[in-house]
Amino acid sequence: MVENKIGTEVSLNEIEQRLCVHVAKVRYAANRDGGVKNALNSANTFDVMPTFEVDLEGYGAEVAFCKLFNVYPDFSFHLRDSERDFGDARLACGRVVDVKSTKYKTGRLLAPLWKNDAHDLYALMIGVFPTYKFVGFMKREDLRREERIGFINGGKAFLAPQEELKELKQLEEIT
Repeated sequence: MVENKIGTEVSLNEIEQRLCVHVAKVRYAANRDGGVKNALNSANTFDVMPTFEVDLEGYGAEVAFCKLFNVYPDFSFHLRDSERDFGDARLACGRVVDVKSTKYKTGRLLAPLWKNDAHDLYALMIGVFPTYKFVGFMKREDLRREERIGFINGGKAFLAPQEELKELKQLEEIT
């Protein structure tokens, strides 16, 4: 039986932190060289992080998620635009996860409208590098619905409050 993980805090150790910094630097350079813009979605338009920090926070959350679920993170450096994002993690059950992160304790799960994805699930991690808390999952088809479209940071995105996120076992029960 799968244990409950919502609310679990994960801190990356020194080696994991160094790995995150390295991968984030290489991905940042590859994406900027490839013309991929760093799209930051934030509830507060006056609190914009430098773009490398966005990459570091995103990858740090991915590694923390993978550590929690005992799967390998994606170490690849390919461009990650709307056409070439193949997910951040593959769970033991085979589902592909797009890990989202925010530093806001009341932050919502969000996904941009323009992103062409084939992920099965979205997961939300809240925190600041190197410590994150797992908040839960939502199926792609439950998040990417017209009634979830809202405005954030001057643009539109699919939005879901934390209260609607579920444990993996809850999603498997309703599949």
